[in-house]
Amino acid sequence: MRRTLPLFFGLLVACGGEEGGTTLPAPDASAPVIPVPAPADEGPGAGKAGKVATEGRYVGRVLPREAAELGPKMSGTLTAVSVDEGDMVKKGQVLFRVSPGTMRLQVDSAAAALDGASLARDEALRELERQQKLAAKGSVSSVVVERTQANYDAAVNAVERAQVGVSMSKRALGDTSVTSPISGVVAKKLKNVGETVTMMPPTTVLVIQDQSALELRVRVPENKLRVLRPGSEVVAHFSALELRRPARIDRIMPTIDPITRTIEVVAEVNNDDDLLRPGMYVEVEIGAEASKPAYEADAAADKGEEAER
Repeated sequence: MRRTLPLFFGLLVACGGEEGGTTLPAPDASAPVIPVPAPADEGPGAGKAGKVATEGRYVGRVLPREAAELGPKMSGTLTAVSVDEGDMVKKGQVLFRVSPGTMRLQVDSAAAALDGASLARDEALRELERQQKLAAKGSVSSVVVERTQANYDAAVNAVERAQVGVSMSKRALGDTSVTSPISGVVAKKLKNVGETVTMMPPTTVLVIQDQSALELRVRVPENKLRVLRPGSEVVAHFSALELRRPARIDRIMPTIDPITRTIEVVAEVNNDDDLLRPGMYVEVEIGAEASKPAYEADAAADKGEEAER
């Protein structure tokens, strides 16, 4: 009887019943829940992405062919900015000026030093000629003549150094004005007259972009390398303008992204009508000509040459 009581109470606690309110857990309640990923065609944005992949379109970037961020050649205060955002500029056009500060004083000081050195040289020349005449008469020794010659040579060198100083100070004074290195449009104006700008660290005053021709940069799967090459033609679709425009591949980047397994392709699209803008949304479509493998294109060219012969 003593042996059966513990077993009886153990069964009673395990079963519980309705009076105790104790229930057994479901058999699979403690099992880990393994998430099942949704199919690729049911994820967010899958419809559009799938359509792009099916049609051979890839979203790219639109960049200006050339761009320049212009800053001052010397630190100072902006005294003039002759352009505004959206203005067309030509190569070599003066865009802004910086206050010369003490640069004009340095130019004047260098010019005064040059005048003094020139007077000293002329005086040394007269002394040299006088000593040479005396030496010809035997009144002075050759040592005196040599010393006078050395003084004259030193005066000549001083004049040359003063001339270099004048040139450098004038060039520094010319650095107060900044010209455009390219022809294009003023994309950004970041500073105004009266603001202080510095050469180090460099302050960007204007951004100039050449938008006559734009670059399309698009990343495509690495397996497209067998069908793409420089000179292939693609089509750029600008949905904002409902416009499609041909573009020609200019170059293919040399490296592949190891994470996305894609490579960047750069194409050039004409923008003479000035409708396109850098930063626009663009889809680049690889057409039949661009999708033709290089060896097939070469074979076709060979056949064409044979037919002409």
